[in-house]
Amino acid sequence: MVLGGACTKQTTTTEAADSVVAADSTDIVLRVRQTSRLYTAEYKVHKIITHSDIKHLRATVLGHEYDTQLSLGDRKVAIPIDVTLQAYIDFSYFHESQIERSPDGRYLHIILPDPKVVVISSKVNHESTKQFTDLLRSDYSDEELADLTAQGVRSILRQVPELGILHTARDNAAAILIPMFSALGFDEEAILITFRKEFTEKDLPFYVDKLRD
Repeated sequence: MVLGGACTKQTTTTEAADSVVAADSTDIVLRVRQTSRLYTAEYKVHKIITHSDIKHLRATVLGHEYDTQLSLGDRKVAIPIDVTLQAYIDFSYFHESQIERSPDGRYLHIILPDPKVVVISSKVNHESTKQFTDLLRSDYSDEELADLTAQGVRSILRQVPELGILHTARDNAAAILIPMFSALGFDEEAILITFRKEFTEKDLPFYVDKLRD
């Protein structure tokens, strides 16, 4: 979870020592906050939601329980959906506590605010939606199809840690921030950009934003 140059570069020349930046942490915070909300990654995910609903006849006869699958009680559906996700980092509350500097001021470590992922659109391909319904069953209702679609979107969100969108968000944030700090006088090889941790499905409630209107 590290981007930027490794913070192991040793500089011994007098010329390099004279080039240490004067910008303090307050200056860095003010500069970073100017980026406000930074959208750093966008992913388009295609998923086919499948569901099978089989009717059973359950009965108790003379103390024995019976569970029989009805021969004409099956129905299935396949719903193609396209979901667009965006990751962003909100620097509005970026603080000096998220900045670490070496004692000599040469090396800079920026701990990014926790990323957020938002679903900006979800679209059902109705023309390609397929249903198979036995004679004794009715087609899926619009409400059932909407519920299955919502389940599909949630399943995509649960896969966010594996999709790579958070790593892309970090990398793209670094691509913007490193030149900014370089302009302040830091050597690019001495800048480290990270998140505070690797995010997993357990963190889902904290980094997934609500669905946009």
